[in-house]
Parts: sequence; C-alpha cells; structure tokens
Amino acid sequence: MSFATASAPEPVIWHRMTAAAPPVLVPSALRRPLFLAAALAAVVFTVLAVRYAGTSGAGPFDARVDAVINPIGVAHHRTTHFTAALGSPFSVITLALVLAALCYRLDRRRLAVLAIVGPGITGVLTTGLKPLLGRTIGDGFAYPSGHTGGATALGLVAALLVISLARPGRAAGIGIVAASGVLCGGVVGMAMVAIGAHYPTDVVGGYCTAVAVVCGAALTLDRKRERRPPDGEAP
Repeated sequence: MSFATASAPEPVIWHRMTAAAPPVLVPSALRRPLFLAAALAAVVFTVLAVRYAGTSGAGPFDARVDAVINPIGVAHHRTTHFTAALGSPFSVITLALVLAALCYRLDRRRLAVLAIVGPGITGVLTTGLKPLLGRTIGDGFAYPSGHTGGATALGLVAALLVISLARPGRAAGIGIVAASGVLCGGVVGMAMVAIGAHYPTDVVGGYCTAVAVVCGAALTLDRKRERRPPDGEAP
C-alpha cells in the first residue's frame, strides 16, 4: 500500500518535466547570426532614415532600380497589383493568424506568439514612422514600406517554423531564414515599386524593420523561456 502511494505521483512529475520543455524557438547555432542580422538591419534602417527623412524624390539607387522594375510593372499590371496586395494589412493579418494557428497545432506555441507579435509590431512601426520621417511619394508617406515589412515578417516566422521541424545544420538554417525573408519581402517590395507606391529604398527600410523586429522578438522570447523556472521550482 505504501509503495503504491509513493510511486503514484511519478507519472505526473514526469509529465510536468516534459511539458515544461517545449522546443527552442531559435537553435543555439542561429542565435548569433540572428542577433547580428537584427543589429545590421537596425543600422541600415537608421542610415536610410537619416538620408531620406523629409525628402520627396528618388535617390540615385532608386532611379537605377526603377529603370529596371518599372517596365515590368507596365507589362504585367495585374500580376504586380495582385502581388503587392499580398503585403496589405488585411492579407498580413489573415496570413499571420493562419501561421499562428499552424504553429500552435504543431506545438510550437512561442512561434505562434511570434507569428502575431512579429508582423504586428512591424506593422505598427512602419505605420507610425512614416509621418515622423516624412518621406513622400506622390501624396502619401513612403519610408518605410509597410507592405514589404509585413511580408518579410511572415517569411521569417515561416522559416523559423521550418527550422524547428526539420532541424537543419547552421549553414542550412541561415540559408532558410535568409532565402525566405528575401523572397517574401523582395517579391512584395518590388511589386510595390513596380506600381509606383514606393521607392526601392523604402522597400529596404521595410525589410530591415521586419528583420530587426522578428529576429529581436524571437531571441527575446527564447531568453524569457530560459529564465523561467520549471513548475514547482522556486525562481
């Protein structure tokens, strides 16, 4: 009788130990690269913000890229408008909710939080910074591109989900994150340039905002996980 009483709690304790250790959001091998990416993105964003704040024209880089992209926008008008719409607030919110639900279903709960927080903070920053920086194109504010930021943020979260499931090596993990962010943000960003809604440097600014926010938020969420004591243990 006493033996049965003493051994009964063991399955409960074991369940708590395993349930308290969900998969890490960022593998240790990727923490330094993501930190460096976030820091570099913040620097590039700041440099461009200082350079183009209060302006309303295209810079030399903008003019060269526009010369290549604008003919594509003219030739593929419907396609570019459809692609640009993928970065709209409605599209980003919808896709973020779908991505969060998928992460939750796969027991990646902090990734589910990041799927909402990453694009959400990116959208708030790009929207709030536009009037403060004052760069305009036509009658609207331009820097940084919110469409590009939202699409990039979704791509980065999706990449972290793939890494969490596939567990690739360090080089492959960096490649997945870089490729997903550049592909999602670049396609939407270039479409925004093609339809005349943004300058190319606005696209770079939106991309850098998302990289800084998502990478920084991912590292912060993992740091909070490491500092949290297991159930039943004093902090």
